[in-house]
Amino acid sequence: MQHLILNITVVLKRIHLFRRYEEMASRLIITNSCIILILGLFSIDLYNPALPTIKAALNISNAQAQSLVVWYLGGFAVSQLVYGPLSDKYGRVPVILLSLLFSAVGNYLTSTADSYQMLSLFRLFTGIGAGGCPVISRAILSDTFRDKSELSKSLAVFSMASQVSPAFAPVIGGYITEYFPWKYNFIALALMMLAGFIFVKITLPETSPRKALPGGRIAGFRILFSDLNFMIYSVVSAVLFSITIGYFTASPFVFQTQFHLTSSQNGYLFMIYSAGIVIGSWLTKRCLSRATPEKILMVSLPLLVAFTLLASLSVHFTNVLSIGFIVIYSFAVGLGCGLSSPLLLGISLHGHAELAGTGSALQGALKMAGAALVLWFFASGRTGTASGLLSGLFLLSLICLVLIAFAQFWTAQSVHQQSSPDRD
Repeated sequence: MQHLILNITVVLKRIHLFRRYEEMASRLIITNSCIILILGLFSIDLYNPALPTIKAALNISNAQAQSLVVWYLGGFAVSQLVYGPLSDKYGRVPVILLSLLFSAVGNYLTSTADSYQMLSLFRLFTGIGAGGCPVISRAILSDTFRDKSELSKSLAVFSMASQVSPAFAPVIGGYITEYFPWKYNFIALALMMLAGFIFVKITLPETSPRKALPGGRIAGFRILFSDLNFMIYSVVSAVLFSITIGYFTASPFVFQTQFHLTSSQNGYLFMIYSAGIVIGSWLTKRCLSRATPEKILMVSLPLLVAFTLLASLSVHFTNVLSIGFIVIYSFAVGLGCGLSSPLLLGISLHGHAELAGTGSALQGALKMAGAALVLWFFASGRTGTASGLLSGLFLLSLICLVLIAFAQFWTAQSVHQQSSPDRD
């Protein structure tokens, strides 16, 4: 009897140690996922406060300055379609190391540009390199967390971490721009990418060992394109991402021209928006223990639409516009995006575990392509004022709500038809 109790004790200790090991491994995966994501986003956010300075230094227009992000996102979007299938076949670690090294070189080359044409070319080159960051950061979470709610919870942490870049990168970039030439923004980015390369090389375990892909690389895309639920949630995720990117790209011209703020003050206002996203993502993580992702989504998106509509109407018909109003607006829109974004990612990525890299790539490509289209619209001059910017963000919120309502209606109808008895 004593021998039996001893054996049971040993087994329980081993189970306990195994669970602790699993928890530590999961945390290490989440940490690497967040760092990889942040590095890719820093190349978008850090130099935003320098856009007016770049415009003056290279003698270019507002539209050309804002289009630099479009060039980056274009390369970012297309390259993800390559990185995803490659990571499914060859593993996540070698692909992300290649991506980080590529983007480090691209950021350094950007610092050497002396014309708009060269700057645009090198931003495109950097985007192609950094395209692996969002793909691998999402894929390693999908590899590790197979339950939809657990995946959504990990993506809530992921979403909170994504705000490290928009919260702090513009502040860092603002101070770099005030005290150094604008080129030093991109030198700093190159050094960050190299530091990330070393960290990932040392700490990231392989979550998807090398394997053959049945049907070739194109077969995975065919499966995902045929999944209407995946496509709609991915498109809505792209539109929601466009709200944040559009705000961060267009607002410096509003803040610095209409309110006469400095680049560093501009950066602090971005922190308010990021705080909203962090709190929203934290609330989503808490709510997932009590409600399904779909139900939470049908509360968060209507609230976002209602607030952006009310704010847009207030600016059009009253004199409410002020720095205080912008602070409240920034926080509320960030809160709405933070509540919804992890849910969209979790719902769309769940269900295709064997295609985590390809699914992440397709979702990321849609997200970046959508953001590039929105930024092209913003760069056309329609959002150069506070009123125009608020109207544009309301329209994007409304598109998100309409598409999600359609997706949930279509899913409910499909389930009803499958559960209905055969009348024949």
